[in-house]
Amino acid sequence: MGTKTQPQLAKENERRIRANDKEFNAQFKYHNNYIKTSKYSLFTFLPFNLLEQFQRLANFYFLCLLVLQLIPAISSLTPVTTAIPLIGVLTLTAVKDAYDDIQRHISDSQVNNRKSKTLRNGKLVEAKWSEVQVGDVIRLDNNQFVAADTLLLSTSEPNGLCFIETAELDGETNLKAKQCLTETIELGDRHDLLWNFNGEIICERPNNLLNKFDGTLIWRGQRFALDNEKILLRGCVLRNTQWCYGVVVFAGVDTKLMQNSGKTQFKSTGVDRLLNFIIIGIVLFLVSICALFAIGCAIWEGLIGQHFQLYLPWEHIIPKDYIPTGATVIGLLVFFSYAIVLNTVVPISLYVSVEVIRFVQSFLINWDEEMYYPTTNTYAKARTTTLNEELGQIQYIFSDKTGTLTQNIMTFNKCSINGRSYGDVIDLRTGELVEITEQQTIFQNSNTNNRPSPSSGAIVAPPAAPPPIILVHKAEVHAKKSSLVVSSSGEAQVVPERPKSDDERPAPPLEAGEKRPGLKHVRYSAPSRSQDEDSGRLSPRVGGSGGLSPPIGNEERRSSGGFKRIGAGCMQRQLSRTSSCDKALQSVDFSANPHHESDFRWYDRSLLDAVRSDEEHSHVFFRLLALCHTVMAETVDGKLEYQAQSPDEAALVSAARNFGFVFRTRTPNSITIEVMGKTEEYELLNILDFNNVRKRMSVILRRGDSMVLYCKGADNVIYDRLHGGQEDLKARTQDHLNKFAGEGLRTLALAERRLTEQYYNDWRSRQQEAALSMDAREQKLNAIYEEIESEMQLVGVTAIEDKLQDGVPKSIANLQNAGIKIWVLTGDKQETAINIGYSCQLLTDELADVFIVDGNSVEEVEKQLRQFKESIKIYNRFRPGGFDAFDRLNSDSNMDPLSVTMTQTSAFMQETNLPPTPPPPPAISVVTFRWDEKNKDNKGGPDSAECNDLFGDEKGSDDGGTASIVVDENTGFALVVNGHSLVHCLSPELENKFLDIASQCKAVICCRVTPLQKALVVELIKRAKNAVTLAIGDGANDVSMIKAAHIGVGISGQEGLQAVLSSDYSIAQFRYLERLLLVHGRWSYYRMCKFLRYFFYKNFAFTLCHCWYSLFCGFSAQTVFDPMFISVYNLFYTSLPVLALGVFEQDVSDKNSLEFPRLYTPGLKSELFNIREFIYSVLHGAFTSLVLFLIPYGVYKDGVSANGFIVSDHMTLGAVVATILIVDNTAQISLYTSYWTVVNHVTIWGSLVWYFVLDYFYNYVIGGPYVGSLTQAMKDLTFWVTMLITVMALVAPVLAYKFYLLDVHPSLSDKIRQKSLKKIHSRASSDVRRTASSRRGRRSVRSGYAFAHQEGFGRLITSGKIMHKLPQDFAFPLGLGTKKTQVLHNNLNSVDGPNSKTNNVTGQHMVNNNTNMRQNQNQNHSSMADITADGRGHGGDDGRGSGGSDDMSPRAPCQDLDTINL
Repeated sequence: MGTKTQPQLAKENERRIRANDKEFNAQFKYHNNYIKTSKYSLFTFLPFNLLEQFQRLANFYFLCLLVLQLIPAISSLTPVTTAIPLIGVLTLTAVKDAYDDIQRHISDSQVNNRKSKTLRNGKLVEAKWSEVQVGDVIRLDNNQFVAADTLLLSTSEPNGLCFIETAELDGETNLKAKQCLTETIELGDRHDLLWNFNGEIICERPNNLLNKFDGTLIWRGQRFALDNEKILLRGCVLRNTQWCYGVVVFAGVDTKLMQNSGKTQFKSTGVDRLLNFIIIGIVLFLVSICALFAIGCAIWEGLIGQHFQLYLPWEHIIPKDYIPTGATVIGLLVFFSYAIVLNTVVPISLYVSVEVIRFVQSFLINWDEEMYYPTTNTYAKARTTTLNEELGQIQYIFSDKTGTLTQNIMTFNKCSINGRSYGDVIDLRTGELVEITEQQTIFQNSNTNNRPSPSSGAIVAPPAAPPPIILVHKAEVHAKKSSLVVSSSGEAQVVPERPKSDDERPAPPLEAGEKRPGLKHVRYSAPSRSQDEDSGRLSPRVGGSGGLSPPIGNEERRSSGGFKRIGAGCMQRQLSRTSSCDKALQSVDFSANPHHESDFRWYDRSLLDAVRSDEEHSHVFFRLLALCHTVMAETVDGKLEYQAQSPDEAALVSAARNFGFVFRTRTPNSITIEVMGKTEEYELLNILDFNNVRKRMSVILRRGDSMVLYCKGADNVIYDRLHGGQEDLKARTQDHLNKFAGEGLRTLALAERRLTEQYYNDWRSRQQEAALSMDAREQKLNAIYEEIESEMQLVGVTAIEDKLQDGVPKSIANLQNAGIKIWVLTGDKQETAINIGYSCQLLTDELADVFIVDGNSVEEVEKQLRQFKESIKIYNRFRPGGFDAFDRLNSDSNMDPLSVTMTQTSAFMQETNLPPTPPPPPAISVVTFRWDEKNKDNKGGPDSAECNDLFGDEKGSDDGGTASIVVDENTGFALVVNGHSLVHCLSPELENKFLDIASQCKAVICCRVTPLQKALVVELIKRAKNAVTLAIGDGANDVSMIKAAHIGVGISGQEGLQAVLSSDYSIAQFRYLERLLLVHGRWSYYRMCKFLRYFFYKNFAFTLCHCWYSLFCGFSAQTVFDPMFISVYNLFYTSLPVLALGVFEQDVSDKNSLEFPRLYTPGLKSELFNIREFIYSVLHGAFTSLVLFLIPYGVYKDGVSANGFIVSDHMTLGAVVATILIVDNTAQISLYTSYWTVVNHVTIWGSLVWYFVLDYFYNYVIGGPYVGSLTQAMKDLTFWVTMLITVMALVAPVLAYKFYLLDVHPSLSDKIRQKSLKKIHSRASSDVRRTASSRRGRRSVRSGYAFAHQEGFGRLITSGKIMHKLPQDFAFPLGLGTKKTQVLHNNLNSVDGPNSKTNNVTGQHMVNNNTNMRQNQNQNHSSMADITADGRGHGGDDGRGSGGSDDMSPRAPCQDLDTINL
């Protein structure tokens, strides 16, 4: 035993790297940067692939059979019958595996051949990624991928900063700042200094922790600490940095990206695993039968056969001296003979057929036009052909968020300014809510020609310039009855108006009292309702000019399903009709603004009119957005571009820019903006930075003699810091907040505070004192910040949409209805993940509670899990109905079973004497059974909708029963787990508790998780729940999860193709997953199960005939059929019909499969093919074989034809049994087939004809031994009667059993087919779930806050480190105010002097993180609106309302922003 050398010790304990020293680094044998994901090479493919294929039990079984058939003494069949199918299966599988591996080779080659600039011998040379070595110094340019994990040495930015995007690692598109050591900044881009850099790095060994790095740099005799802030990881993209240099620390498989990739696993379906188990059982059954027949043969030979040696001589290898020995040897040989004869129970054609069916089904997926995405010209693609039926058995879906559920696009969607909501669009001609969709078309704006003038009706001359081409969007129109005016007498009226004026031309500012000619003016009758009711908000206030004042907020037009007062106060549900039409809806024209962005979309013109008419509140709103942020601006090719640390900020600053408040530039102590063409410069006094605890950020600005604090943050945080006297404004704004949150928008509240110079100077001195404190510095600073961020004035609310992909809410609802549990695993922060959960309807406001696990230790997490478990127990014990509700429903015999299974409409109590009204898409989804017509108390409020049965209200509640059971599927719990807590949840001591709670939750969201944690969660569910899992993602951070799941689905999105290349299936949009599972997955599983049941039936019916014949042939292994018939039975006679069944069969159409997601349930429980179904097929086949053999045997035994010929010979019996077997197979598969196509007809009836053709050809042309046997038998009437009796005896029980099941125990698909035959149009559960349009009419009492921002950028700005210029170059001296003569805008002149008193912040101002308390606060604000607005009308001097719907603006942020990964 020798001592270990220093390199060996270093390799075990630490990693040593010396820059630019290949000899030193070579001794440690570090991996190079070459990546290999392929499995085979040219030389290893054949042996490795064959070894892998023969690991499949069936292939090995058939190989053994082939060897036995090569022995003449025991084989009664030619080896060709097994060799050709086996070679075909091996070849087909090998070709498929080779194709898959070639694709991996191509992917590897593309990555390894990327170019990287590497320093060699003092010169910068281009090298392939695969040639980069540990210790090399490499250069990265802007927008370039990082080749390997690199220690940052120097950058083009001041202070050694650079910015990276980590979307490939964690899915986040936010920019992250990295900073090199100050000692290495001096290296710059000087190649001589970089080449002479010889620092030695001692660091940790390769690991998968993305957010951790520990190391030390030894250089020039000094040691410098290294952490994660100085490391650039492979897979990141350099952004907003011209260049940077770094030394490679980890390369190739050692990089953190590859450490998180996971290993490629061999995947097989549940059907495959069941088949393997069944084959083992069949082999054991075969062995036992062969052993039984071998014993029988030995006994027969010993007792009877020995006397017939002259007629039946024994083989020469059999000893004849001692009879028992000879009989035993014969029995042993017969054992192997029967093994060959009976091998057709599991023929090789089974696997050939399975592979063919899967192969064709894969093409059906690839060719599905319904899963074609025209935007990117992408079809769905089945990248594997072995997992199709597994798509029909998925129990858990694990989904990424960014790029999978969302589009990675933030849009400024709506806002509320001074209590008025903007962003809703209503068709003023019809009062209908116009919903913006993503279907874009090019619309020729020719309606400006020959347009009647709105005032005089005269024809306006066409413009000289050609009409512009305008990008428009198709609009869905939803009629809103709440836009009608309700008079005091209860009569609804609509006042017709003149047509809408041209919205393309920017409207000039209006003077006070002037009426816009194109606006809809409605004179409302006197209201008698509170503000929260529709007419109350519509009530006008007459201004001084005598015109109508605008309503406060847009809610007057959009309260879907609100109550309308009729007569003496009786309340009737005002239902809305939903209709769709294609209308060209044009966005507001911002072209008058020279800095507008062409891709910005906004459809509510009233906000632009307010800004252009110098409306004070709108100016304050957008000025705040243009000033309160950490965005950097630069001019590239004469165009202003923004660099934002988060896409949220980019969207807000972009919105202000398009409305005329353009952020131009900043220095460490100044911000310059341009307002309506006029430059305004502000001195930046302080940035109170954002963090996850404060949930807000503020800036303190000075301009002239005015000083102001602007603040934006979470609504509950801002509301706690407002001064008194704003109850009415707060209530109206809270109503808008609830509406925005109900629509899934991300909200931020905006506020301002005017400061006096004296107050600020006093606060500033105390702030500096707290900043220099050595103890409790953070707490003191937070208290100082709390002090100045109080007594603020509410400005408004922004609502940003993290745009979901089209159809995500509906798809998730349908998949959940199918019984699939959906988990979201994302690297995003908690608030963002929760917000998207609500937006995509994974989380709903109807949930009983949302559990948040965020403990930092095992004890804290265990305590939280224990509390949550108690909450679930209490809820299950005391909830209405409890578990007994379902028992009572299941025991009720009067309910339509299809309705019991499928009805999921929302609860609404309506008087039975009211006329029937078509129901709208409901806001919530519940299972409802109601017999009490007297209960009119609608707890759902405006969000409930009418309750209808699935196929119409055929059975009204005329009997007036008393039972009223409502089971809401949306109630229940959801679980949100943070990444650091998930580490403890996955530990052995807590994983069972975690699983216990998670399995009882409707939805689970894991946030801040690493790629490896995603895979661990999937593995946990696979192991503990034994469930079939599917993982779907679009980035490299999802690869390990995709590989770990049974099925991996890649989204061909914006984050590259890493996920697609590792996936089993690829689709372009998440919504196609619904069709992939509920249609193709269910069909594939249904077809495969039906195929297997029939296949085993026909083969047992065929093979067991030999067993019955053995009783009459002395167990001699003689076959009852012609050997050629045995060889081609599965190949020519029965293969094509069963293949057609496996490829084209369907019980219901694709439309019904989507409309009735409960059809998917049998796959979840493996009901269509399991051990029970297999045994049924075996028994059915055994019964068939018995009838098939005994009836013809009884008929033909000692039989004589009419001509006197003896027909009791072996060949005639075999020919007759074979013919009846083929006819029976044809009859049985005809009964099996539910969906008939031309292919089914051709294969089924063609195979029957083909049997007679081939039999004639073989026996008469080739000269088979059975020549004439079938021909002679068919000439006799006995054959036809025997065939008829036998087939009827076999078919009658099957028909009787099918009719019994259809009548007594019909399945859901049976009911749907019956309903379809009766042509009764049904409304399915997927239609009544809350869709993207129906959910917009809701209010939510939760906070919509989510802000993808990180702490630290404020300090970088004020310190000047982030700037391209040095601090001495700035116009403002640090700490000094501006002396510009330009006056501040008039809204800064009213300095709030009396409010200069300081407030000592107490506990009530601290951030409240408790969800329930936050909801209570929001409910209090909402109820305050009911009190303060009672009997009051609101208005102004403007008759235009901004519309009353909640449209999603389809515009995206400027695509040339590097900060957003578009």
